[in-house]
Amino acid sequence: MKRLSSILSLSLLFALILAALAITGCIASVGKEYFQLYLPQNTTAAGGGETTRPIDKILLVESVEVDPIYNDYRLVYRTSPFHLNYYSYKYWIKKPGLLVKESIVDYFSKNNIFKKVITGFSGGEPDIQLKAVVYIIEEYDRPDAWFAHLKMDIRIIDFKTGEPVLSHSFDRQKQLVSRKVEHLPIVISGLLQEELDKVVSELLRVSPGDDVSMSSLGERKRG
Repeated sequence: MKRLSSILSLSLLFALILAALAITGCIASVGKEYFQLYLPQNTTAAGGGETTRPIDKILLVESVEVDPIYNDYRLVYRTSPFHLNYYSYKYWIKKPGLLVKESIVDYFSKNNIFKKVITGFSGGEPDIQLKAVVYIIEEYDRPDAWFAHLKMDIRIIDFKTGEPVLSHSFDRQKQLVSRKVEHLPIVISGLLQEELDKVVSELLRVSPGDDVSMSSLGERKRG
């Protein structure tokens, strides 16, 4: 009887081990996914990657502020104006504040918009500085379709005087090509690039050529 009891105990233990391995395998199969933003070089943007830079200024890009709800590694999805949640296995590779800042720096650098783009004072003294705030960066799941939603403020300020140069705000939604979360960073990246194009166009509209007058930009903004 003792031998039979031992065999039954071993069989039960083996069954429990197999069950635990199966459960672990199921959990492991739900792998974490990581996403980032990417703004390709825009040949239609001012400068278009050419050697000549249209704005002969040093731009300082400061840290991007993000609403605390969205400054999380987890991607946010919304199902109504009253309900939002975080994905369990879908993550940004970095927090949105850093992702957006790096995307802005990359955009201006790759497209040769300014003489120089810096993120700190070790790169020299800036002429103008860019401040940005992200209020919303999310996936909006509606019954008929899913949308990317990006709401931001972008301000450019004269570094020496503190006077505002340009203020650009937007609140945009764009439909994803299908109900798959991997389309969200692609569409968010596209929205950000389109809005940065508008910022550059506004700067160049005031004073096209190799230089932008800080005073003329300020006067245009106040007007």
